[in-house]
Amino acid sequence: MRIYAGIDEAGYGPMFGPLLVGRAVMGIAGCEPGGGERGLGDPWESLSAAVCRNLSGRKGRLVVNDSKKVHTPSAGIKHLELSVLSFAGLAGLKPASVDGWLDAVGETCHHRLERLPWYCPSDHQPWGALPCANTADELAIARSMLATTAKQAGVEMLDMGAAVVFEDRFNEMVGATRSKASASFTFVAGHLRAVWDRYGERQPVVVVDRQSGRVHYRELLAMVFPEAGLTVQEESPQRSAYELVSDRRGGGQARRMSVSFEVDGDGRHMPVALASMISKYTRELMMARFKAWFTRHAPHIKPTAGYGSDAKRFWQELQPVVKKLGVEPELLRRRC
Repeated sequence: MRIYAGIDEAGYGPMFGPLLVGRAVMGIAGCEPGGGERGLGDPWESLSAAVCRNLSGRKGRLVVNDSKKVHTPSAGIKHLELSVLSFAGLAGLKPASVDGWLDAVGETCHHRLERLPWYCPSDHQPWGALPCANTADELAIARSMLATTAKQAGVEMLDMGAAVVFEDRFNEMVGATRSKASASFTFVAGHLRAVWDRYGERQPVVVVDRQSGRVHYRELLAMVFPEAGLTVQEESPQRSAYELVSDRRGGGQARRMSVSFEVDGDGRHMPVALASMISKYTRELMMARFKAWFTRHAPHIKPTAGYGSDAKRFWQELQPVVKKLGVEPELLRRRC
């Protein structure tokens, strides 16, 4: 079985809301370890009875793609949620609430949200139940369909994870590094390390969706994996690829991992698309809490999704009531 993993983010650029960096790890049966991306096959093809790429023509199937193509103004998070929670069920994760979902993907910061009341659970705003955009029956049917198809195709969902970088932590990190990209890579590195530590002996292939213009990652990877030898396979504007190898130590097995940073990786690699969707779904759950809190405390101000000119409008309209709400600007508005 090959280990095929993807890492992607959501919320890299907005003024409000958390940054999310997610990971998805799949197992592909019938493929021997080694050889980088060669021989992995196409999970979209092998799971085509239950999964497709596009909302149009889905015919009851789950949609897996770049999250921007799955989350739409008309449907909201309905299709995003159905796919994410169905694949989560394939991994044995069946959370019944938003905080249960955050626990399931390994996030812990949501237990310490006192400084961020727009997210913090309260009597007026408890953690919501899941699913929130689909019925329990719809989710159960989708999970069953996916489980049957995945078993026949020899595809497993081994792991899901997400780092939720709330505004206070985001601002602290950007202030310390003076770089949003550096702050984001900290969490990419955490996911890479998690895959290496858990699956390194099985020679995983990891694809990271490239978010910036960086081409050279050798030095960054060397800092994350000081125990591993590092080979550069390709460094181009479209793709940067590396091989990590560590010798057998203390009686254990040698570790090897292929890592590539690719432009539009979420359109070519299902684990990256799933990581994108995990990130977007989790961010949207948190933004729903954000909007609900400000709607309750400042009902005359239209809430925002956190991006572009609408975020600037929201910030301007919020100024007269910031002190009244007890909001600390540095804890609410992200550094760009």
